[in-house]
Amino acid sequence: MTNRRDFIKKTGMGILASAIPKEILSAADSFVVQQEPARPATAYNWRPDAINQPIGVAQGIYPGRVVWSHAPGAAHWNGNWESMDSPWWLDENTDQQRVTTMVANVITELSGKKEFRQAWKNIFEHQNQSIGHTKRGYRKDEIVAIKINMNSTNRPERTNNYTDVAPQTVYAVIEQLVKYAGVPEDKILVYDGKRYIYNAVTRKVWNDFKDVRFMQEKEFTDEQKHPVYGDHSRLEMPRWVKAIAYSNGIDYERASQIPEQVQEATYIINLAMLKCHSYPYSNMEKGDEGQTAVTMIGKNHFGSILGPSELHGVMNTNRDAKPKTYSPLVDLAASSALGRKTILYMLDGLYCARKHSSYAMHFPNAPFFNKIYPYANPEWPSCILASLDGVALDSVGLDILYSQTKNNIDVDNQNRPWMLIRENADDYLHEMANAEKPPSGTKYIQNGKPVASLGVHEHWDSDQTRRYSRNIDPIKGEGIELIYNKIS
Repeated sequence: MTNRRDFIKKTGMGILASAIPKEILSAADSFVVQQEPARPATAYNWRPDAINQPIGVAQGIYPGRVVWSHAPGAAHWNGNWESMDSPWWLDENTDQQRVTTMVANVITELSGKKEFRQAWKNIFEHQNQSIGHTKRGYRKDEIVAIKINMNSTNRPERTNNYTDVAPQTVYAVIEQLVKYAGVPEDKILVYDGKRYIYNAVTRKVWNDFKDVRFMQEKEFTDEQKHPVYGDHSRLEMPRWVKAIAYSNGIDYERASQIPEQVQEATYIINLAMLKCHSYPYSNMEKGDEGQTAVTMIGKNHFGSILGPSELHGVMNTNRDAKPKTYSPLVDLAASSALGRKTILYMLDGLYCARKHSSYAMHFPNAPFFNKIYPYANPEWPSCILASLDGVALDSVGLDILYSQTKNNIDVDNQNRPWMLIRENADDYLHEMANAEKPPSGTKYIQNGKPVASLGVHEHWDSDQTRRYSRNIDPIKGEGIELIYNKIS
C-alpha cells in the first residue's frame, strides 16, 4: 500500500503529508511507486543577472512590445492526470471562445489596429519591409507555415495528459488567418517536422477549415484520415533539404536540413509553449531531465530540422554549453530559410510545463495564484503571449517561469521545489540580442553577412509590478514594453 510519503514522491507536489485528504490517500493506494532518480550533476541555479538593463535592438511595429492576454478559467481541465476519460485538450476542458478572444487581443495590440483585417495588413507589411522588401501585405499565392510545439506527441492518438500546443490555440490562429488576413486554407501549413500532429488538432481544424495542410515526421495511420475527404488529404511528411548553415564552423549533416515545404513558405508563425525544458525529480514524468533550461520561441525550431540531436551537445550544460558559448538558436532564428520569415511569435500558456515532456503545471504566484494542491484542480495559467520580437517574448516568458519557481518548496524529506530553472537559461538571449558582438565571441554569419541584433533582451523590475524599461519610461525606454490584459 502506498503511504503518504510515497504519494508525495510519486507526484512531486509541494504539499504537507498531513494535509492529504483521505479520499486522495485512498486513490493513491493503487499507485505503483517508482524509484526516485538520483540527483543529477546539472545546476538548477539560474537567477536574472540584471533588471531593467536592456541589450540589443527592439523589433516590431511598436519596438519591443510583448502582449500578455490572461483569461483565468479559460483552461479548466480537472487535472486528473492519470485518466484519459476527459483529457485537457477537449473543448469541454478548454474554452474555445475565450482562447479566440485572447488571440484576437494580442493581434490587435501588437499591430495597433482594432479591426482584424487592418491588424494583419500591418503585420504583413511590417514583415516585408523589415526584410528589405517593399511595404506590402499578403498575396494569395504565399504560404504561411505555423510551427507548433508537439514535443510530447509520439503517436496520433494521445495516451497521456502531457501538454503540447492546444488545439484551441491552433484553431484561433487559423481562423484569424483565413477570415481576416485573407490566407487561403490550402496556403496554410501547420507542422512539427519531428513529431506527430495529434488527432485532436487536425480534426478540430479540418471540421471548419478542411483544406489546411498538416505536416508531421512519420507515416500516416488509419486514425489520421481526413474526416471530409476520407483519405490522407492535406497530411504530408517532410521532404528534407539542406538549408541551414551554422556559425561554429560545423557542417551538421542532419541539423542543416529543413522541410522543403517550410523552405517554400513565405512566412512563418512561431507558435511555441510557455514551458521549461528540464526538471530532475518528478515521478509523474518519466525519461531524461532534458537538455537545456527552457523551450519557448528559440528552441521551437528544433522541430524544424532533421537532426536536432546533433545540436544537443552545444545546448546541454553537462556537455559543451558552458557560460557565454555559441548558440545554434541564433543561426536558426537568423536564417533566411527559417527564422527570418517569422511574422508573429506566440507562446501558448494555457497549460504550461516544467519539462520538455510534462504534465501541465499550476502557477502559484502572481498574477495567476493557482492552487498547486491537490494537483487535480481546474486552475491553470490560461494565457497567450505574443510579440513581433522573438527575443523580447522569450525574455518575458523566462521572467514568468522564474517567478513561478518561488514560494513553492516541497515539504517532503527531500525539500523539492515544484518547478526549477536550469543554469545559463538566458545565455541564448544574450547571444541573440547582441548577435553582432555576442558574449561568446562567435562571428554569427548568415547569407554571407554578419547577423545583427535579433531583438531586445531585458528582465522586469519585480514579480509584482512586472515593468520593463518602456513601461517605466515610454519616451526614453529602449527595451521591452509589456502590455498585460486580463480577459473576463
